[in-house]
Amino acid sequence: MDVLFVEDQPIVWEATARILTRSPQVGQLVVFNTAEKALTALRAEPDRWGLILLDLDVPGAVGLSLAMEIHAMGLASVTCILTGSSRHDYMQQILALGFQGYILKGSEIAELEANLNKVIGGQRAFSTHEAAAATTDAARLTRRQGQVVLLISQGMTDKEIGRVLKLAPVTVNHFVRAASVALNARSRSQLVSRAVELGLLTGISIEDDGNV
Repeated sequence: MDVLFVEDQPIVWEATARILTRSPQVGQLVVFNTAEKALTALRAEPDRWGLILLDLDVPGAVGLSLAMEIHAMGLASVTCILTGSSRHDYMQQILALGFQGYILKGSEIAELEANLNKVIGGQRAFSTHEAAAATTDAARLTRRQGQVVLLISQGMTDKEIGRVLKLAPVTVNHFVRAASVALNARSRSQLVSRAVELGLLTGISIEDDGNV
């Protein structure tokens, strides 16, 4: 697969390139040092790239601006943030939006290599300390929202969920909308996927205990 790397520090991309090119799965590695150049390449050949490595702090990008443009292009699932920015709020958004990873450049070399090899192999990868902090800070579902999402994952309709939880269908829909906002989900399938990924359905039981 071809890899697009957005990085403006030669010492960083050269060191990273040495790790990447050791993998037989990596074909061509193309480096861009500005947001504009990267976006031009992505718009020209959006289906070419098997992996996008993205530094947040490059000319033409502010905070998560470039990441959000890549997300809008539908490429978040093959994009891994590789940055020196240790910010829990950034990590939380990247987790919720379905990006492939968030790796800190300052990680121990063994962890850095292991995480890069994960994303090369198509797995998600997050620097250990940051992932733990972001997951702790991540959006949560209320108990009732969790129950509703769990039943959605079992294929139930609003009417069926309402019968199980003794709620009106319109109330079920209210909980669906609130949960979707909490997890930044645009569809019910995405809502379920993100809730499962963040471990928010673990321990949820289906019982009408009056909690919301």
